[in-house]
Amino acid sequence: MGTQNQFRLLEQYKQSEVTIHSLLDSMMTSLNGISLLRDARAQQDAITQLSKAYPFVDLIYSLDAQGVQQLDSAYSRQVSERKRRMHSKGSDRSQRPYVVAARDSRNQVMVSQPYLSSATHELSISAIQRYIDADEQDLGYLVINFNLQRLIAYLNGDATRSQLAPWFQWVYCLISGLLLLVSGLLLYAAFDALINVFSSKDTAASGAFGIVILTTLGMSIFDLGKTILEEEVLVSKDNRHNLSTRRTISRFMATIIIAISIEALLLIFRALLEVPGNTEQLHNAVWILLSAVAMLVGLGIYLKLSEASSRHDPHE
Repeated sequence: MGTQNQFRLLEQYKQSEVTIHSLLDSMMTSLNGISLLRDARAQQDAITQLSKAYPFVDLIYSLDAQGVQQLDSAYSRQVSERKRRMHSKGSDRSQRPYVVAARDSRNQVMVSQPYLSSATHELSISAIQRYIDADEQDLGYLVINFNLQRLIAYLNGDATRSQLAPWFQWVYCLISGLLLLVSGLLLYAAFDALINVFSSKDTAASGAFGIVILTTLGMSIFDLGKTILEEEVLVSKDNRHNLSTRRTISRFMATIIIAISIEALLLIFRALLEVPGNTEQLHNAVWILLSAVAMLVGLGIYLKLSEASSRHDPHE
C-alpha cells in the first residue's frame, strides 16, 4: 500500500471512528471471552466464525494478568501464511498502549488507534477487553486484531471491488505494455522514414510531414500508456475520492487534446504547403482544431464544477 493511500485510509478512519468503535465493541461483547482466554481450539473456532461474517478480522489472542500472551495467535483465513508470525506465545505485550489503557477498565472494550501490525505488517487496529471475576481477580485480556483497509472497505460496501483490484491492475498493466510497444513501433517507423527520406524521390517536405505524424502519434500513444500505468497500476487510488477521478480524467483528456491539436496543425501546414488552394482540406483541419478547443473548454468546465462540488462535500 502506498503512503498516499495510507494517509487517505487514516482520514477515512477518523471520519468513521465512532461507527468503527461501536461495531468492534458489539463484536467483542458478543463473545464468551472468559472461555476463550485459555482455550486455543475455542479461539480458532471463534476467529473462523467471525471472519465469515466480518472479512476484516485478522487474528485473536489472549494475555494473562501480567500482559504476557498465553497461546499462539489464532489467524483468520484472510491472512496468508507468509504474513503470519507463528511464534507469538510468551510474548510480553504489557507495555502496548492498548494493554496499558485496558488495565484501567473493568470488563469494558478498549479500541486502539491505527498502527502497523507486527503480525501482518499492515495497518491494523485492536480491540481488547479485560476480564475480572466476581472476586476481583484479574483473569486476563482478550485481543482481536482487525485489518484497517478491509474494515474501511466493508463499511463503504466496497469489499468485492477491493478483492478484484489486483486483477484489474494486471489487465491495465497488459494494456499499458501493449500501448508502449505500439509507441515503440511507431517511433521505429519514424526513424526508418527519416533514413529513407534522403534517398526518396518524394519531396523532403512530404517525407518530413510523415515523420512528424509518426513521431507525434508515437508520443501520444506513449503518453497514454504511461498515464494508464501510473494512474491504474503504480499509484494507489481511492475510487470514492473525487480528487483521484479528476486527476485521471484530466491526464487522459490532456493527452487526447494534445494529440488532436498536433494532428490538426500538421494538416493545416500540409494543406498550405503541398496543395495550395485546397480549401476543403484546410477547412477540415480547422474543424479538427476547433474540436480540440471545445474539448479543452469542456475539460475546464468539468474541473471547475468538480472543484466547486468537492468544497461542499464533507468527505473531500
